[in-house]
Amino acid sequence: MSQTERILIFTIVCCVYFKTSHALNCYQCSGSDPEKPFQCNEWLSNDIDIKPEPCDAVYNAKYCIKHIGRFEGGIGAKRFCSSLDLGNYCNFVKQPGDELTYRTCVYTCTGDGCNAGYSIKSSLSLIIVSLSIWKTFMCLS
Repeated sequence: MSQTERILIFTIVCCVYFKTSHALNCYQCSGSDPEKPFQCNEWLSNDIDIKPEPCDAVYNAKYCIKHIGRFEGGIGAKRFCSSLDLGNYCNFVKQPGDELTYRTCVYTCTGDGCNAGYSIKSSLSLIIVSLSIWKTFMCLS
């Protein structure tokens, strides 16, 4: 295979894998939503009606957020788009009048639909693409 063919294949792989600029798609739901009860929990199951939606309503949205904890009068999860990186952390919160201490966690991620929960799929695809790029460059040398 000639160097020109390798460069062409590398360019095609990059174009296919790294999409052009587009709106971020995040899961956007609240555990207290009466229209879709019990669908926005800490872990999303495969049998839910919720799908990632475009973050067009949030200016400069770059992040998907999953917030788990006590809010809106109950314990549950919220998933939404954000232009700010809120980080990844958990706190234990006890508010005045509460008998229990509650765990509140915030998870921030940057890929389409990444705020569903933990997934090894995106990490695995990143490793495969990285190894392919490395191998291509090693063959060009």
